[in-house]
Amino acid sequence: MQNVVALFGAYAVVTALMPLVRKLALTYRLVDQPNPRKVHQIPVPVTGGAMWLGLILVMWILPVERTLAVGLTLGGTVAFAVGFLDDCFKSRGGDFPAWPKLLGQILAAGLLYASGVRVYFLTNPFSGGLVLLPPVLSFLVTVVWVVAVTNLINFMDGLDGLACGIVTIAGVTMAVISYVYAQPAILLISLILVGVSAAFFRYNFNPARAFMGDAGAYFLGFTLAAVSIEGAFKSATLVGLLVPVLVLGLPIADTVYNITRRLRSGQPVYVADKGHTHHRLLQAGLSQRQTVLVMYLISLCFSLTALVVLFASRW
Repeated sequence: MQNVVALFGAYAVVTALMPLVRKLALTYRLVDQPNPRKVHQIPVPVTGGAMWLGLILVMWILPVERTLAVGLTLGGTVAFAVGFLDDCFKSRGGDFPAWPKLLGQILAAGLLYASGVRVYFLTNPFSGGLVLLPPVLSFLVTVVWVVAVTNLINFMDGLDGLACGIVTIAGVTMAVISYVYAQPAILLISLILVGVSAAFFRYNFNPARAFMGDAGAYFLGFTLAAVSIEGAFKSATLVGLLVPVLVLGLPIADTVYNITRRLRSGQPVYVADKGHTHHRLLQAGLSQRQTVLVMYLISLCFSLTALVVLFASRW
């Protein structure tokens, strides 16, 4: 029953919040302005706050492990706030500097770590034994993973519904993984995440009536990172390390490729351009919807591969 409430409750709350948040965004002109690098042609309201508020409200209603709930609330709110500042700058024709954004993301990851959500050990791929991480290394691994996943989802937010759909696919996969590992708290959070992103998807799919902005993308990426740390990473197996990487295989592969490409061409890695996979598919002649559906299919293949690896290892 709790799982049903988590999924459909989150969907209902965000669905109820969206008209109000969208109206506020339009009233205060918090909109994503078109520019040569972007695909949309008219200003679109930025409404990631509905997902942030909806997830936190439903999470605290349900019996989610309080350590995880506190970490997601504090760290997730900081991640959301950093993205919100960036959205405010962009809506007025400016841009929030990269270093303050990175520092804010590190602070968000640090709050998650301080709440007790952290990577305690890694698996030695050669011996299969556990390597207990000292506190400093545990902190570094946790922060690097959280900051990386936070930005991975933001990098995917380039077309209508793309990041939202990928998060939904990843959330469903994480829910299956947490069910297999008998992790009820992570299962609840995963289902809440699916409900939140599915509700937003109705407004975000092409032609989009609302964007999640950096605020929504950072928050969703932060939540996915926390779920993977508390979920698969704690399985004490090599598969536990491999599965989250496979689930996020598409954004990881796209990001690694683009970082390498920018370094080789002498560009700053943090400066956005139109070289991502979805941009190249558009340049190849696909429509927005076709491109997004292809990306969904690739993401789904990565997730199914993760589940095959998981079940094969258990058998």
